[in-house]
Amino acid sequence: MEVHHHPQVEKKKFKEYFFEFLMIFLAVSMGFFAESLREQILDKNREKEYMKEIVENLGYDSTRCAMNAETNAQIFLGLDSLRNQLKEAIRGSVHGDRLYYFVLKYLGKTGHAVFNTSAITELKNSGSLRLIRNKELVSEIADYYERKIFAAQSFLPTQAQLDALQQTEYEFISLLDLDEYVKSYDDIQESTYSNNYDLAALLLRQPDLRILKTGAPDLERFYTRVSEFEIRLKNYNFWLLYCKRAAVKLMADIRQRGH
Repeated sequence: MEVHHHPQVEKKKFKEYFFEFLMIFLAVSMGFFAESLREQILDKNREKEYMKEIVENLGYDSTRCAMNAETNAQIFLGLDSLRNQLKEAIRGSVHGDRLYYFVLKYLGKTGHAVFNTSAITELKNSGSLRLIRNKELVSEIADYYERKIFAAQSFLPTQAQLDALQQTEYEFISLLDLDEYVKSYDDIQESTYSNNYDLAALLLRQPDLRILKTGAPDLERFYTRVSEFEIRLKNYNFWLLYCKRAAVKLMADIRQRGH
């Protein structure tokens, strides 16, 4: 009877097992570190892209704030003239043509800045705010978008306030003899979003346009409403300029940190 002998398998030494383990460990570790490095590079690139978008948004904000602040500065001059005309009317010297001109040209008008929040909104909605590594910069960004812009918008005259001001306005002026002014709104200009009526022509009207109420108490109430509107708009303008400076500073801080 033939006897089969199993071949002897040479046992590996401990050093060989250890070497194999070390090679596998190193391979896994290198793969992990390579993946981690790749994610860090991707996150850094995404952070730079988001910062670039925020800087573009801030540039838009600073421009719009400056433009609308200048528009409001011109409105303040017109409102100042309107108040002077109301003072003269209270003293008995009513100039209907001038009152109509300043009321229709300036009263209730505002330079309203629309802030660009597309980048910060995308950052928040995607959960990518964590990509910004500099926490001081994160705080500065949050302060701009959550506090400064909010403060500016809170001082903008509300539609209800503008409606109430217009109701008071129509207690004193009438459009009955201004059909051409009403018809001018048939052709609103796309470049200015306004009509092409020459309000300066009102200053040459003969006879003067009629003021519906000329009593001193009524005119004083109108004067107060105009003043309240002017004060609120001046507060809003303060915050517009404040936001402009904040936007410029934030852009500089982002660029200074290499974004």
